[in-house]
Amino acid sequence: MDVGSVIKNLKDNFYKRFDRNDEVRFLDSSSINHAICLEIAEATFKNELISYEDLCHVIPRKIGARSTILNTLNLGVSKGFFIKKNSIEDKRKKTYRLSEKFQESIKEWVTELKNVTSLIE
Repeated sequence: MDVGSVIKNLKDNFYKRFDRNDEVRFLDSSSINHAICLEIAEATFKNELISYEDLCHVIPRKIGARSTILNTLNLGVSKGFFIKKNSIEDKRKKTYRLSEKFQESIKEWVTELKNVTSLIE
């Protein structure tokens, strides 16, 4: 395994993503954005629900405080990246999922990472 080549490919891919769509730039813009997007993506692709409280429970405080998580969710909703819905069981509870466009962006991102890391033995 040529670790230098793998790192170069990862670095090039990372820089290239900033020239791409807004969804991936949002994902890559900070650690808290990355964590929230991955948590919501996992729930979305598993066809599960995830709420603000769930996110606060699973995301370590070292990555982001409750208020930062809420602000990031609100920004993602305002940009159309996340879809916010009222829970059927409890109207006070809001759940989040990725927009259709963001789902496609995540699939492309995962495929790119798979290709870039395929050099690892």
